[in-house]
Amino acid sequence: MKFKVLSIIFAISIYLTIFSSLYNDNSLFYVDAQQSTISDHEFHGYLEQMIGHLDASILNVQNNNRVLAVAHALHPIEEIVDVINSRLIQTNETLPKDFSNRLNKYVQTVKSDDLDKIIIEKMELEKFLNNALDKTISLEKRTNRDHILNVTADLITIASEEYTESMSQGKIINFLEYQDGQQFFKRALILLNTSQTYLSDNDKNYLTEVKELQKGMNSKIDPSEIDMNVKDILCEIKQSFYC
Repeated sequence: MKFKVLSIIFAISIYLTIFSSLYNDNSLFYVDAQQSTISDHEFHGYLEQMIGHLDASILNVQNNNRVLAVAHALHPIEEIVDVINSRLIQTNETLPKDFSNRLNKYVQTVKSDDLDKIIIEKMELEKFLNNALDKTISLEKRTNRDHILNVTADLITIASEEYTESMSQGKIINFLEYQDGQQFFKRALILLNTSQTYLSDNDKNYLTEVKELQKGMNSKIDPSEIDMNVKDILCEIKQSFYC
């Protein structure tokens, strides 16, 4: 009986030692933190998506569709803020709270239906997002050819996915996702247009190719065709990984 008690005590002490070492090993937490941190081009792409959502909210206010306008204003909060928190904290520990506060304020403004006020606040919010991008990723990195093309690849990938989700048998079944796809293609085109100086002559063909993708989406072609063309572009940008 005494031997059994000693065995149990020994087993418990071993367990507590291992358990304690796991939770005191800073390197484990460091690995987890590293894994949760998104790359520069992913962070940039997410901010571009946020701006796309804001643009879509304005369009819907102008078209008197309050439901879609509010839904687009909510998307950055519901889909993106949590994903980019690790990068925001690395830049400034108050940034996540600033993002949430400003985005929630914008949602309330969109609900007011005051178009002039919504446009002004949208412009201020977009400026805030661009400032966060400036502080997080250096100009040198943002004007790097590979960075620009990787952000483009991220945007057209999510645009294609949103388009696929929005369509069924040649008809739009989800206008929210359809408009997301439109805006993300638009953001990719704006990025490519403003980055021409940093791209090679060959790279400039991507502008034409993304315009064709946008045109195909506007014509409501089969999503599989958009998906195939996007994968061809990804194959070129990211090379063998996507081929």
